[in-house]
Amino acid sequence: MDSPAVTPSVVYNDAAAGIEWLLRVLGLKLLSHYPMPDGTVAFAELGWRTGVVFLCSRPAPDNPWSKVGVASIALAAPDAETVRRHFHKAVLAGADVVRELHVARTPAFPQGSAQFDVRDPEGNLWTVGTYQPKAER
Repeated sequence: MDSPAVTPSVVYNDAAAGIEWLLRVLGLKLLSHYPMPDGTVAFAELGWRTGVVFLCSRPAPDNPWSKVGVASIALAAPDAETVRRHFHKAVLAGADVVRELHVARTPAFPQGSAQFDVRDPEGNLWTVGTYQPKAER
């Protein structure tokens, strides 16, 4: 597998809880985890299909990464059935569903994308959908 060319990063006040939520609610896989002696997370990589999300604990105020705000991340699923399964898993896990399972149609994907949106406990918006972006055109 080629390395992803673009990788989103999410900063959490409680990164351990963020990792646990992403694994349990959205089904991401823990690829690496580098804890600090104080229990914070220096760096972690979570996998979704062929993509990777970087994650860390919010550092001290003198570090530029301390100013990272909430994020919006889209996870591309291979098909509508996979989206439906993840939606039901998120609902059963008590996720904050901000948009139910639906088919979104926009000029970017007029054929429609089966998708839903949830917020994690720190306010980041996660969309799981069937739209498959193409990096090379």
